Amino acid sequence: MYQQKAVNCRHVRCNTALELHLTCLHLTALAIRVCIHCAGVTQMKGIFFSTSDRAPAHLSLVSPCSPSGGLSLWLVVWLVLGKPSPASACPHLCVCYPTPVTVSCQAQNFTTVPVGVPYESQRVFLQNNRITELRVGSFGFGTQVLWLFSNNITWIEAGAFSELRDLEELDLGHNPSLHRLEGGAFRGLEKLQSLHMHRCRLNALPHDIFHNLYSLQFLYLQENNLHFLQDDIFSDLINLSQLVLHGNRIRTLSENVFRGLVNLDRLFLHDNRIRQVNRRAFRDLGRLTMLFLFNNSLAELPSQTLRDTQGIEFLRLNGNPWSCGCEARALWEWFREARVSSSEMICASPSNRRSQDLRFLREMDFALCPLPDPGSIAGSTTTTFSTKTRWWFHKNKPQSSTKGLFEKSSETVKAELALPKLDAEEYWENYGNEDSGVTLRCVELECPPEFDLPPSSSSPSSSSSPSFLTLLAPSVFCLCQNLHLLFG
Repeated sequence: MYQQKAVNCRHVRCNTALELHLTCLHLTALAIRVCIHCAGVTQMKGIFFSTSDRAPAHLSLVSPCSPSGGLSLWLVVWLVLGKPSPASACPHLCVCYPTPVTVSCQAQNFTTVPVGVPYESQRVFLQNNRITELRVGSFGFGTQVLWLFSNNITWIEAGAFSELRDLEELDLGHNPSLHRLEGGAFRGLEKLQSLHMHRCRLNALPHDIFHNLYSLQFLYLQENNLHFLQDDIFSDLINLSQLVLHGNRIRTLSENVFRGLVNLDRLFLHDNRIRQVNRRAFRDLGRLTMLFLFNNSLAELPSQTLRDTQGIEFLRLNGNPWSCGCEARALWEWFREARVSSSEMICASPSNRRSQDLRFLREMDFALCPLPDPGSIAGSTTTTFSTKTRWWFHKNKPQSSTKGLFEKSSETVKAELALPKLDAEEYWENYGNEDSGVTLRCVELECPPEFDLPPSSSSPSSSSSPSFLTLLAPSVFCLCQNLHLLFG
């Protein structure tokens, strides 16, 4: 009987109900002693007590047989058996804890959200079950933390979480059958701060999936099958601090993909297939301090992209096939000015710079490159070049300190030998051919800078220019006619 009473006592959570920090063992002994005292019995089923025994000081009571003692006894019985307790409504197969009110139903093979979860629960753990669907009305309780990772969820109805107005953390990670989400799936979660949706094999995200989630600070979307991100998909996440997108199949980053993320601190885009980044893709990321773009397919990166991230501190760009020709000059100049902890950037092309680090190239390596046209937009992925800028190197030849004459260094000779063997017009067309009306007659470094100016319209050799006499003849003829009429 003693063991049965102890078990029953544990089930009703007597520690919480009495709030007097009495253990179940003491309550059981006290109940038996009261019964013995009232009945005058000194022995019950092998358990002996003496009427002269004194209860511990913290268990001493007045005689329960007196009027005041009877009231005390009934008060104890009511506290133990009658006072309602939040933990007493714990769902079947779940374990409940009082502070904070926690319901743990993990790894019990549930296929639906269990019923009977106390409404005042603060944390509900449903991970490692077999739940397949989340519908409107699935959650008849209010909680701040809800874990649903490692289930078999295939469908989340729009508004399924709308009753969880106080929810702050939602973990839906590692549900490999959750290939898509409906728009409005997270409707009503204005207080949500952390959202986990990693390893769900998501193929795409609806354009309104994150609407009105103004409190969200952490968003985990790594290791899915996302191929692209729609413009303005994160525009409502004005308080987002960390965005994790690594391990997807993203190929491009458009101009407005990160618009609105004005408080973003960390952006993880590594282990994707990114080939192209719009020059204005990071224009709202002025507070970004950490950017991971390693292990992608980037050959170029507009310098304007990084100039918009004014607070960048940690930059990882390794594992990309960087092209270190003239197109890398603007990015190289950015690294010269920036104070940032960055990874290596190994050149994949051209062949004469393969295995070199783009960050540590010298200015001489870009000496033969055309300078950007002043009228072009700085940092553009497509830079307009002028043919006249080719003679920058001609005008800035280094002078020898010993002979006072120009002598080509070995680096200059290598650069000249690397020039393509093309005829003049075909060669200049590779630089944009802005001066398409110019007749090119020279491609050597020693050609005069004025060679590509158009022929002067006043040149006497031009057959199309009218002579002075031809222009003067009509005037002379008219003057003669007027004189004839005037003087007869």
